[in-house]
Amino acid sequence: MTPPAPSPADSASETPSEPEPELGAVDVLVDRPDGAAIFAQRLGRPDAPAIMILDGIGCSGWAFRRIAPALAERLCVVQTHYRGHGKSPDPPRPWQLSMPDLADDAVAVLDALEIPKATCIGFSMGFQVAVEVYRRHRTRVTGLVSIAGPASRALGQFQGTDLFVHALPFLRAATRHASDLTLRLWRRVLPSRWLPIIGLHTQLNPMRIELSDLEFYLGQMAAMNPQLFVDMLAEATRHCGDDLLPRIQVPSLVMAGARDRFIPVETLRRIAAAIPGAQWQLIEDGSHALPAEYGPEVTRRLLAFMDALAKAPTAAAG
Repeated sequence: MTPPAPSPADSASETPSEPEPELGAVDVLVDRPDGAAIFAQRLGRPDAPAIMILDGIGCSGWAFRRIAPALAERLCVVQTHYRGHGKSPDPPRPWQLSMPDLADDAVAVLDALEIPKATCIGFSMGFQVAVEVYRRHRTRVTGLVSIAGPASRALGQFQGTDLFVHALPFLRAATRHASDLTLRLWRRVLPSRWLPIIGLHTQLNPMRIELSDLEFYLGQMAAMNPQLFVDMLAEATRHCGDDLLPRIQVPSLVMAGARDRFIPVETLRRIAAAIPGAQWQLIEDGSHALPAEYGPEVTRRLLAFMDALAKAPTAAAG
């Protein structure tokens, strides 16, 4: 008896399918011309629309560690650790920590991961880096997002005053002459139990953030070279990207927390007004740590922004 001819469905089931893109984490360490090395991690499908998370000073993904996997279900998510942050070693001295240096580092990571374009998501000082990525490499940027991130002089209005700006030179001088004892104190005091609790009740929304997340952040800070940390603060205070805002030509989003005591809401609102066509979104009970406090809400809004961007490829091309 002649066997029946296979049906189209049977034939299709026997045809080898293309392998699914790898969804696991891919880590890279990218060497830079001055001898620095930048750690980065890619999550999600490499062929999906890409976002690059540019963190705040002292941050190495802590604010996004709970939402990055959710974002990676639909996006290619790239997280970098700045020079001397997290898994990136201290750069050689004299270290290069300018915003243009950090922007070039970010694009070098995209090159290493073979990602042609990405939407830059700047958290806190990271938006200053994102602005410089757009200034220097605008063909690589499909969109810009500020999450509680200023475009200029991050500490100029810290806590509603410029007192920190005046104190910064003395702080830099102190760290340059720091002894081993000072370094040990830095690394002992920052992760101590009382400091996270004070932070929860004075700077953040204690009803929304996990104490373990804040402890994780302070542990990252304690592992940093204190002089590098202070010098990055100085660069964030000097840098100004306001001139570029009216000339940004990619879809943009500015997210702010109404209870942000680090960067005044008025500053962030002005950024949204200065960027042509930028979206403005305010989270009423949010503080400066929006991704950690309002993870599901931030995830939803970022995915909605990326969905809208995908429907406007001409605008995103910049």
